[in-house]
Amino acid sequence: MKLFARPNLINDYHLLAYDVLDSTNEEAKRLAEGGGVHGAVVWSKKQTAGKGRQDRKWISQEGNLFCSILLSPNTEIKTFSQLSFVAAVAAVETLRSIIPDEAETISCKWPNDILINNKKIGGILLESFETFQEDSPANRTRWVVVGIGINIDSCPSGMDFPATYLKESGVEIISAKIVLSRFIHHFINCYEIWARKGFTPIRKHWIDAAYKIGKPVEIRLPKNKYNGIFEGIDMNGHLLVRKNDGTRSIVSAGDVSFS
Repeated sequence: MKLFARPNLINDYHLLAYDVLDSTNEEAKRLAEGGGVHGAVVWSKKQTAGKGRQDRKWISQEGNLFCSILLSPNTEIKTFSQLSFVAAVAAVETLRSIIPDEAETISCKWPNDILINNKKIGGILLESFETFQEDSPANRTRWVVVGIGINIDSCPSGMDFPATYLKESGVEIISAKIVLSRFIHHFINCYEIWARKGFTPIRKHWIDAAYKIGKPVEIRLPKNKYNGIFEGIDMNGHLLVRKNDGTRSIVSAGDVSFS
């Protein structure tokens, strides 16, 4: 099956830059509702209502990167969630190209965090939805917005998980615009791989950079919690956990805590 009818994203890519937005993800949605096109990149220097996973507030301090990519992949909607891992791999490659010290460990924490030396430097928010033409409700377009934030000049304090920022890792001369340019470059490359070869190579790259793979993990669900060993992700991007009783659990959503 051909995964994507327009594999060359760079031909469609165009940047929309703002000084202030409520949320780059929300602006991307508005673009789609208003007849936006696949490949639009929304970048804002500041967000007044940034958000993370599960509607958590994303603290958007000026000087950091906030952007969203509007996409309309010609593939099954169940594969859209894979784009979170595409973005994560692109973010890892971006940071590796910027940070001078090879001793710095850059990793992906399931489901959507990017870490440097076990501290959060970035996060990804994926949102999918449909639009339709008023004169033809049956003519629907499926969209997915890939939002990403990366701490560059500063990071919030007092968070549940320790945070960091690029300049704390020794990157002195850097800006959100430079990081954005490099991220889009790597995202396009990773997207091309996903579009042509599917999720398998992206999954491998993500697992290679996975935070605490093979280590103990606690899974907290709305009604229960359990412990096990983090073994990787499946072809749907779900977390694979070997429970203490020897059985394997597949986690599609939930809070994850590593020892």
